Amino acid sequence: MKKIFLNFCLTIICISSTNAQLLWKITGNGLKHPSYLFGTHHLIPLQFLDSVPGLYKAFNECEIVVGEMVMSNIDATAKIQQAAIMPDHIKMSDLLSDEEYKKIDTELKSVLKMGLKELSIMNPSLILTLYKMEYYKKLTGYSDETQSDSYFQLVATEKEKKVVGLETIDQQIKILFGNGNLERQADILVETIQKKDSFLNEIDTLNSLYKSGKIEELIKISKQKGNLADFTQEEYSVLVDNRNKDWVTKLPRLFDENSCFVAVGALHLGGENGLIKLLGKAGYKVKAVTISNP
Repeated sequence: MKKIFLNFCLTIICISSTNAQLLWKITGNGLKHPSYLFGTHHLIPLQFLDSVPGLYKAFNECEIVVGEMVMSNIDATAKIQQAAIMPDHIKMSDLLSDEEYKKIDTELKSVLKMGLKELSIMNPSLILTLYKMEYYKKLTGYSDETQSDSYFQLVATEKEKKVVGLETIDQQIKILFGNGNLERQADILVETIQKKDSFLNEIDTLNSLYKSGKIEELIKISKQKGNLADFTQEEYSVLVDNRNKDWVTKLPRLFDENSCFVAVGALHLGGENGLIKLLGKAGYKVKAVTISNP
């Protein structure tokens, strides 16, 4: 159970235009050293990184590694676990019908080897995240315990590079668990498990788009409406757009300090409110890195 929860923490701390590109070089605006921006995705094998042109060269050039948050924070797991606990006065049986409860309980036992009785302390969103991760691993054989976000920070620590977070753990918790709408979370849990084959196909599609560097198409899918589990406009703004706008106010100071390797979720790169366009509007030159242009 602890291992599953730690994997969850690393994941949330986590999803062609834009020239079908994942790695970008940032120059101009008076910078003495170039910095780099890389879009990550948490269900991609680490070996995929070997295929990204100029990635390791860019990483090695930089003195500072920047992520959404510093994942080695020893308080992170405890704080996330506390935030994901259900209120004392609410039970899963209050959020699900008897039929839904039985179906969800059976499916969770099949995949997680634990049912709602054992997981009842967790809110529906956390239960769903654990389920989706383990179900995907079970069907695909995916086995990497380290996602690319945390990988770059781990290597940075080994190389004695400075690691900086754009958000604190408390900010991440507010973003991830701040809406407190347990009824909507429970409805999404039920729908996702009922449509688990569709969910797996969606992950495969997202992974394929990511590997092709098609960030704008990833964003389009993430904004689509039709299923209960799809983001509302407000949810997307909170999870992506608003954070991008906040990060762009923090990155210039880091760029001025030294060369930075910024590794954040790929959804944060593209779109009108993506980091690529926002940095461009701030006066930087943001150029795709290719084999001939490391």
